[in-house]
Amino acid sequence: MLDCAAVRNDPCRSVSCLGPRTLLWAAFFLLPACRSSAPSQRVGPPPSSPSSASTAPAVRVPFVRSDIPRIDVHTHVLLGAASRAARLFDRQGIVQAINLSGPPSAVGLDDFLADSEIAYGRIAPFTNLDWSLCESAGYGERMTADLERARALGARGLKIPKILGLGAKGPGGKLLAVDDPGLDAVFEKAGELGMPVAIHSGDPQAFWLAPNAQNERLEELQAHPSWSFYAPHQRGEVPSWNALFEAFVRRVARHPKTLFIGVHFGNAPEDPDLVAQLLDTYPNLVIDTAARLPAIGRRDSNHSPERMRAFFLKYQDRVLFGTDTAVGRTPDALMFGSGGREPPTEADGDRFFEATWRYFETTDTDIPSPTPIQGRWTISGVGLPREVLEKIYYKNAVRLLGVSLPKTPLPKPEPKVYPGNLQDL
Repeated sequence: MLDCAAVRNDPCRSVSCLGPRTLLWAAFFLLPACRSSAPSQRVGPPPSSPSSASTAPAVRVPFVRSDIPRIDVHTHVLLGAASRAARLFDRQGIVQAINLSGPPSAVGLDDFLADSEIAYGRIAPFTNLDWSLCESAGYGERMTADLERARALGARGLKIPKILGLGAKGPGGKLLAVDDPGLDAVFEKAGELGMPVAIHSGDPQAFWLAPNAQNERLEELQAHPSWSFYAPHQRGEVPSWNALFEAFVRRVARHPKTLFIGVHFGNAPEDPDLVAQLLDTYPNLVIDTAARLPAIGRRDSNHSPERMRAFFLKYQDRVLFGTDTAVGRTPDALMFGSGGREPPTEADGDRFFEATWRYFETTDTDIPSPTPIQGRWTISGVGLPREVLEKIYYKNAVRLLGVSLPKTPLPKPEPKVYPGNLQDL
């Protein structure tokens, strides 16, 4: 059984010390809290929070999502939970999901692939790297060989979590930068193998600001104090947001034959113009929308619905739909974009997904935030045309990730039959 509290209470535990099941929970609870040393640099404040009040009239017609199938390219599914996840997703119109929490080839990847098959192939795992291999010289070659084995087993792509740049250590205990040359062979091999690289660098810019009443992510940081990089950055223990982002850009530029997925809206949802510049410059970069609708749906000078709609129209071939939904085996093992002090319910998931669909499919201006802990303001929809929705929801994933839509509906679960009294057996 998952012990969420234990993971949260020991956030800096090395990923390499965790077992295969714990490793996967760490993918979305441990990595945000990793700490390491690097040159510091100050980042400016994120855009100001819009007022939560809305002058638009209330939605009078009940919302019904479109019938377009969806592929979620950014999920975290624990071992043994693939069938539960597939049914949860299917209820929301998501017919295929990419599991970014697949472990390295030698740490149980084959188990995750088998679990996916049990779930009728609806969950496709990416693989992660074994960061303990970086402790001695030659780590790039060892990790490259591990990546080849993962591909041979059936891993669809490679996930690089934020531990690179914030926690993973190289020989002698030195922090590995996002653009560390020793890892070049890994990224080159990913391109040769046709494995997309979903890369998460940094975190919300507000996590580098003082966790006080002026911080728009205060509620989230109060729920997860270890997610704040403010004090560690002041002490010179972690890089600045700018330094991490610039290293991410250098990494993308260094490997033009490797497809990179800049998760969380290109790792810079606060600045869509900056993301647009990267997409214009690097044809090997695409982005996903996971866990950042509160940021890009807000009404401020950077994120008006008109500007965001124009962004999606221009880059309709470069955006992948993702949610950052996490699913475990137990009822409370859920996360929809982010987590609070209390575990969410499936009803919370229904609200999360309805707000998500309304953002993409309507021009409503009073949509409740799908993830309120990330900022308690309403968001404005961009009302994309059907042909654009089809690309973002599934066609781009089919074209870029090599996944396909299921040919048959998900079978209904078989009813459980209980034998009754022992004497009836």
